Amino acid sequence: MRRLMLVHLGCCLWLALPVAAWAQPADPASTPQAPASSAANDESRSLFDQTWHQFQFGGRATSIDGDPARFQRYQDVRDGVLFTDAKYAAHDPGGHWLYRVTADNVGYRDQRFTGVYERTGRFVISGMWDEIPQFYSVDTQTPYTLTASPLRLDDAAQQLNQSGQANLNAYVPISPQFDLRERRDIGTFNMVATPRPQLDVKAAFTSTRHRGELPWGGSFGFSNDVEVAQPYDSRTNDLTIGTEWTNSKSMLRVAYDGSWFNNLDPTLVWDSPRQLTDTTSAPGSGRMALWPTNSAQTVSGAGYAKFAHRTQITGAISYGFWNNDQPLQPFTINAALPQIALPRATAEASAHVFSGNAKLVTRPLPDWEFSARIREYHYNNDMPATVITSYVSYDTSVNTSSTGGPLLYAHSRTNVDGDATWTGLKPFALTAGFSRNDTGYDARIFDSTGENVLRLSADAVGSSWTTFHAKYEYGVRSGTGFNQNLLVQIGEQPDMRHYDLANRNRNQFTAIVDMVPNDQWTFSLSGGVGKDSYPDTSLGLQETTFRTFSAGADFHLPNGFGGGGTYNFERYGGLQQSRSADSSTFDDPNRNWTADTAETVNYFSLYATPPRFGTKTEARVSYDFSYAEGSYLYGVVAGGPLPAPSQLPNVYNKLQQLHLDIRHRLTTNLAATFSYLYEPFRVYDFAFDPSVVNGIVQPSSLVLGYVYRPYTVNSFQFGVRYLF
Repeated sequence: MRRLMLVHLGCCLWLALPVAAWAQPADPASTPQAPASSAANDESRSLFDQTWHQFQFGGRATSIDGDPARFQRYQDVRDGVLFTDAKYAAHDPGGHWLYRVTADNVGYRDQRFTGVYERTGRFVISGMWDEIPQFYSVDTQTPYTLTASPLRLDDAAQQLNQSGQANLNAYVPISPQFDLRERRDIGTFNMVATPRPQLDVKAAFTSTRHRGELPWGGSFGFSNDVEVAQPYDSRTNDLTIGTEWTNSKSMLRVAYDGSWFNNLDPTLVWDSPRQLTDTTSAPGSGRMALWPTNSAQTVSGAGYAKFAHRTQITGAISYGFWNNDQPLQPFTINAALPQIALPRATAEASAHVFSGNAKLVTRPLPDWEFSARIREYHYNNDMPATVITSYVSYDTSVNTSSTGGPLLYAHSRTNVDGDATWTGLKPFALTAGFSRNDTGYDARIFDSTGENVLRLSADAVGSSWTTFHAKYEYGVRSGTGFNQNLLVQIGEQPDMRHYDLANRNRNQFTAIVDMVPNDQWTFSLSGGVGKDSYPDTSLGLQETTFRTFSAGADFHLPNGFGGGGTYNFERYGGLQQSRSADSSTFDDPNRNWTADTAETVNYFSLYATPPRFGTKTEARVSYDFSYAEGSYLYGVVAGGPLPAPSQLPNVYNKLQQLHLDIRHRLTTNLAATFSYLYEPFRVYDFAFDPSVVNGIVQPSSLVLGYVYRPYTVNSFQFGVRYLF
């Protein structure tokens, strides 16, 4: 009722007061269309144009029927007073200095501030503060404590479950409802100094604080798993220092980049809902390591040089050091089990990373252009070998390691490209290109892979009313040094292949056409088809496909009337094959089953910009519609031992957005604006539907109750836009 009263109040205030716009704040880094000195006095300009002397003040009232968290996933649209879209700039009439500041959504969880100060030809200083919320759910409930780890349960309820006098339902009455949310706070500072016209010295620092609670899963085995609100608090600091020298024919840049990640909650401990005390077959609590504190340091250099015959060489090189030396976590928290000695006290994990690339572009003849590029990347894993003969599984039992310890993964990549473009067949430019991609692996089932890629493309050039681009790509990747023992060692099917390095054939075609027949109309068409197939993969990903199409049209008349629309279609598919077998039927292909998945997306958008109503009123209206549907079709071998599968229902989501924005000039400096958003969202997912997750107690799980719920939103903003 309070929200409904606010809506009526907002409509009444609209009759008497200026109102604020719904439109998202413009990017502060972009240059507003109007000069700051004249915007306030130029009544011929649109009230939707941005200036550097403006702010909006008003209020917001939103009615949400359904899931408020999904609507506000990365934003904060609570009811209340709103100060936003504030921009201010000043400059020296002589051109010696200028500064700009912006502020959006002040006082809300998604507020943002930016600032820039420049001394012409000497230095530029800029900064930003940005808060990005993530709102998961208002439906969540948990009996666990919501403070820092360890996450505790009520001892009495644990004891009743351990003794068999109660089940997981004993936790329902002691599970309060709470909002599950987190937020990133990002602060940046950038400086560019120019001690000489050809020399720039640059520095940048970014600090990101990430805190809140995340939905997280913990397990004591497949018949006893839980979902908790994992406390999370981390900070990442990134520093860049570099200098760049340039003249008319060459450039050289050297830089240092450092990144330090500090996780203040590196370990998660949670109680078992079915056990209070440790036993040799069941622990009283679980423990897992989270993201470790680590750092990365990189030094780099880059540059280019221009030569005769319209030739340029560009190159870059970098070398990095990655380190993680956090304490190793004990094998188990269960005091009733043997405590296995750790191989060492800390991770001693480190890696050296090298990357480099060079590119040559030349135009020796009027109708020809040639380019060539080579790229190199090496990830060297320098962590010492770690011998682990036994470990504890799910804090319930001691097991023998099948690998003897973790494998030291590492890889390297070499890519060589070449292209030739001919423009002698006007208005077309024809390009043929070839790429060779070689990748080496440590501790993967292939020692290396090699891929040959052929590219053919055509572009329309020199036309005043149309542009055209079409590209065909054919690639073949194959692996060498296959080590089947790595699959057998971990109990995997020997015929399985990992899709990221398995033998693969790729065919892709894409095209786009843009047409501008006159000053009023613009048309565009684009589309693409593609398929990746894995001919030598018996188990695993068999193929992926995509099909896309889009069309758009826009028109604008001299009287200000305009409009347009776009339509997009996308379809993605994938086919996988697996085997359901135990040790006695491990090699039986009749136990194979397939999963054929598909996702289809339809999206269209319409907008209209009517001419002014009278001399002082302007309006904008837009409508967006998207519908995405996913399907899963399971199959088994005909006549085989596996029963016919029960097919899952399709999943889908449908989102509509109707925006209406009206602005009315009250005085030279003041405009009344009113905006309205209507947004219905519908969703179904067989894993997160309320009919499936209908409580925090599931057959073998204690969960948070997080579900996908639809919503319908009516949101109003009203206020004043002041130009000065």
